[in-house]
Amino acid sequence: MSLRSRLLGSALLAVGVAALGLAGTVAPGFVPSPSSPNGISFVNPSHVSLLAAPALLAAGSVLLVGGAAAAGGTDRSARAALVAPAFGAAAAFGVGLVLAPASVPETATNPAAHAVLIGRGSGIAAGAVVGAALAPVVQASLTEDTAALLAGAVLLLAAIAAGASLPLSLLAGGLGGAVAVGLLWAVDPERWRP
Repeated sequence: MSLRSRLLGSALLAVGVAALGLAGTVAPGFVPSPSSPNGISFVNPSHVSLLAAPALLAAGSVLLVGGAAAAGGTDRSARAALVAPAFGAAAAFGVGLVLAPASVPETATNPAAHAVLIGRGSGIAAGAVVGAALAPVVQASLTEDTAALLAGAVLLLAAIAAGASLPLSLLAGGLGGAVAVGLLWAVDPERWRP
């Protein structure tokens, strides 16, 4: 493994972590609200939260996977890239808790909160998965890994179906993932170009 690969991997990991951290500051979240009929309020810290959060989550997930591959000096692997959509979905539900970590127990035990989480929260997660699923689809196309290509395509279609009610989140997540794959294509051609 070369020094260049390690440095590139470290830089990509740092950018990926920064994107996820920034997503945590703009992602919508739940806070306890006694005045609300269901006991919680859905809070958007920014008017572009539903666009910025999925884009940053998708880009961060793709860059983390690409950075880990570069830092580890591994060969291109579409199956390893399948981690990006799972990581993006998990991060989507986790970053919203940054606003009010104390609301987690109340949100977990409140049935009304589940409906809100599944509605708006799933749109952000779906956008993150749409963008992050581009990584395994691109890698599978390059490596001609049919199983990984099918898995990536199924994830992409399932995320589109799950987030159909918030198409702008899907578009934003897709753009974030595409920008991240484009960055990897430019800076790590050994693993991301044919």
